[in-house]
Amino acid sequence: MLIKKINKRENIFFDRLILKRILNFWTVLTMVFFLADFFSGHQFDISTSSIGIIYLAILGIYTSEKEYTRWKDDFKSRFVGEWFVIAWTVIMAVFVILAPFSQGYYSVPEGFAVMYTAVIGVFAVSHHSKRIRKRK
Repeated sequence: MLIKKINKRENIFFDRLILKRILNFWTVLTMVFFLADFFSGHQFDISTSSIGIIYLAILGIYTSEKEYTRWKDDFKSRFVGEWFVIAWTVIMAVFVILAPFSQGYYSVPEGFAVMYTAVIGVFAVSHHSKRIRKRK
């Protein structure tokens, strides 16, 4: 029985680790495409829309699975979501600061504001869930 329980926990961790790697891949890819779109004068506009949708879906799946596990099995994360928020915030700051000084050449990619607020929202909900769970 103990071995079965250990194997179950290892499989859950392994599955979460795979999801985390997939999320990390799509995070980097999404950031690169939004930066390329910004600095190229929106040559990657169609790609950023599609990638943004995929990224938000994967972020939602990963976060939902993590929160479900936190409440079900008293999960403790080894990964820090704050780094994602900081990275997205730095990119948004670069866009907002450079766009007005570019004489119209640069502008914030259309879907980026939605992407940024969604990432902040997912982080906020996950963070509040974690704080509530710690109180119980």
